[in-house]
Amino acid sequence: MLERLLQVGKNVAGRIAFSLKRFPEPLVFAFVTVLILIYLNHNHTQPAADNLLRVAMTLALGVPLTLCLRMMGERGTGPKVPAILAYGLAILFLFGYYHFLLPDQNMVSMTRYMALNLAFYLFFIAIPYWGRNRGFEHYVLELGMGFAATYFYSLALFAGLAAILFTINALFSAGIPGEVYLDLFLVVAGIFAPAYFLAGIPAYGVEYKREDYPKFFQILLLYIVMPLLTVYTAILYVYFFKIIITRYWPEGIVSHLVLWYSLVSIAVIFSIYPLKERNQWVRVFVACFPKLILPLLLMLFLAMGIRIRAYGVTENRYLVLAGGLWTTGMMLYYALKKDNRNVTIVLSAAIITVLVVSGPWSAYAVSKHSQNIQLEKLLTKNGMIVAGNIVPSPEIPQADKERISSIINYFHNNHSLADLELLPPGFTLAQMEEVFGFDLTFGTWDRYFRYHLEGTGLLDVSEYDYYLPVVAGHQDSMEVKEGGLTIFYAAPVLKIEREGQIIYEKNIEEVALAIHAAHEGEVVLDKEEMTFVEENEHLRIMFLFQHIDGMEEEGLPQIQWMELAVLVKVF
Repeated sequence: MLERLLQVGKNVAGRIAFSLKRFPEPLVFAFVTVLILIYLNHNHTQPAADNLLRVAMTLALGVPLTLCLRMMGERGTGPKVPAILAYGLAILFLFGYYHFLLPDQNMVSMTRYMALNLAFYLFFIAIPYWGRNRGFEHYVLELGMGFAATYFYSLALFAGLAAILFTINALFSAGIPGEVYLDLFLVVAGIFAPAYFLAGIPAYGVEYKREDYPKFFQILLLYIVMPLLTVYTAILYVYFFKIIITRYWPEGIVSHLVLWYSLVSIAVIFSIYPLKERNQWVRVFVACFPKLILPLLLMLFLAMGIRIRAYGVTENRYLVLAGGLWTTGMMLYYALKKDNRNVTIVLSAAIITVLVVSGPWSAYAVSKHSQNIQLEKLLTKNGMIVAGNIVPSPEIPQADKERISSIINYFHNNHSLADLELLPPGFTLAQMEEVFGFDLTFGTWDRYFRYHLEGTGLLDVSEYDYYLPVVAGHQDSMEVKEGGLTIFYAAPVLKIEREGQIIYEKNIEEVALAIHAAHEGEVVLDKEEMTFVEENEHLRIMFLFQHIDGMEEEGLPQIQWMELAVLVKVF
């Protein structure tokens, strides 16, 4: 048994060593990223935490970028650029990305980050098969199976190690903090798993035979997935004919259903393509299915056209349209071309992914332009524009108030109010009534609100004796004893006792609701705005909120999540 374990350990160590030799730069990026995340796991309340998280995200983006460079080096084609120059340009790109494209963690920055990550990984998959196609589907399936197996092994490893730590903690009162479990997960998922997976990447130039096609995938796709897709297609066609007969135009959800159905269909056709020469069912499916999907894609464009005509373009609608156009192009490619090069599917997906988050045609630029037009139309309709300036009008219809408020809230949450061309310079949500004649107006549905502390500056805590972190919504109750004090927290009330006498009691939710009432519509607040200080004859106490999340239901605000620091000075 021991010999077998040693052999397994030796094999794993050999795979990791091979990965380090073949892909050193990506694994170094992954290693440093995990180190920073572990540090943040234990120091997430520090003022520099946001900047460190941005550094970690940038380094994580370096993993697929350097993987692409490594694969291009193995391929040995393309421009003859010295390796040191190529990696120098990659470092320069990441430096610029951190400073100019990842200034904070808003919607634009995060979606662009995810899109570029996806694009780099798609390029990494496609690079070995640029200019050749034979065996590409086998290669992708092998990568997929290797990825699934790696993370299954990683999950088992993490579960086993976590169980060992839990047992030690429970039996020996070792005092292992909960953060260690996340540290362990980060090491396994961020260091071990990538190193183990990359060791199984086939070398450039490996040839595949038809017999290499995995039997499991062949049975799964031919006898389960393809029949299910056929039934789903029939259901969508019934709905399509219902629309034609009733002339009741489709709702927005139809576009999402058709898009995901089309994406799955492309993945299936891609995967079964090597089998079409030896299986009649696959041959018929590949020949007919792309043509059958094309009319259904009309429903997607019809549904999105109705929404865009009524409410304009937003990032979500733009992405659905871009996805629909790409799937339509790929289905036409399958329908019209006999000998397809499936590497085109992956390359085109990577290019489209970059385009939708870059340049003046990006989802962000088009959405901002469209919503500016929508606001101008609404204001013009209600006679609220005179000589290019907004004139207050409190008597416009409720529906238009809600539409105007929705557009302003969209820019406030996702972009900047300065991007709304008709607004006066320096406009804030507090000026809504002054500029428009009415406050932010929403429908009767639930309204969510959130506030978080601006992540800059230092806090002077020299006047306080004790510090206690509280996460309300995660911790329903807690009790801490220190220096003759006993601090009880039973959501939402905090009590402090000394020698059996309650010397302080406060409903923390009431404090959070007061902050909400004073800063409604804002998101990022400074220290003064997120701080509450109170004093009595026994103590001085400070609540410094880092995060507040809640919702309004029928006009009544409710706190769902709070994260704060409690500082106490005892007299």
